[in-house]
Amino acid sequence: MELAEPTIAQAVARCAAAGAQRVVIAPYFLSRGRHVQHDIPELAAEAAAANPGVECIVAEPIGIDSLMAQLIENRVRSAALHGAAIDPAAAAPAVAVAAGSGRGSSSSSSSDAE
Repeated sequence: MELAEPTIAQAVARCAAAGAQRVVIAPYFLSRGRHVQHDIPELAAEAAAANPGVECIVAEPIGIDSLMAQLIENRVRSAALHGAAIDPAAAAPAVAVAAGSGRGSSSSSSSDAE
């Protein structure tokens, strides 16, 4: 979240400039960790305050959905069948982040950031 742009403030301002009266912020997270429970709602409230007349709504995170499990299974099966690793030079930049429950444990790991 800290590495990507636009920020919530920037995105809401762009939407407001385009005439939006309601902006839905969809957290791209697997769990309701610290960012989803605290940081994003605070940033959404700040963005709404900075853009009078614009309502900011925070949607639920992606979560552990059966479609996500299916996607992971498909990727693993495909890699196992083809037996070839992804060429790092040809791969798109990616960021992988895992956050704790907010109860004192968290970790993160990242490769190239966009």
